[in-house]
Amino acid sequence: MGQIRMRVSVVVVHEEKILLIQEESKGAVVYSLPGGGIEFQESIAVATKREVREETGMDVTFERLLWVDERIDAQAPGKHTVGIGVLAKLDPQSQKQEPTPGGVEGEQIVWAGWVSLEAFRTLPLDNVSRREQVWKALHDPQYVPSYIGNVL
Repeated sequence: MGQIRMRVSVVVVHEEKILLIQEESKGAVVYSLPGGGIEFQESIAVATKREVREETGMDVTFERLLWVDERIDAQAPGKHTVGIGVLAKLDPQSQKQEPTPGGVEGEQIVWAGWVSLEAFRTLPLDNVSRREQVWKALHDPQYVPSYIGNVL
C-alpha cells in the first residue's frame, strides 16, 4: 500500500519581487518556488521556515494558506502527494542579505534569488499552472484559499 506525502510550496514576495530557486529537473533547468517535503510531526509553519532556509538561506515566517493541491499519479500506483501553497513573510534580518542556493543531498539547486513579479510570468517553471495560481493569490483582492484538485 502506498503512502501520502505532504509538501509545501512557499511564496515569498519582497519589494515587488518573488523568491525563486532554479534547479535541474529531468534534464532541464527550471524555476520553482522554494519548498519540499513536510516531515513527520512537523507543522506547516515550521516546514515553511525550514525549506526556505535550506534552499535559499533566507529566514521567513508563515503568514497564510494559499492553496491545496494533489498529485495522484495513476501511472505510478502508490504515488500520492498533497501540496500546500503558503505565503510567507521575509524576516527583517534576511531583508539585508542575498539568497544563496542550498538544498539537501541529491537536490540540484543551481541558483536562488529574486525575480520581478512581471518576469515571473514568463519564466520556465517546473509547474506552469503554478504561475497563474500565484498571480491570482497575490493580485486578486477576492482571492480565497482553494482546493485545486489533482494537478497531474
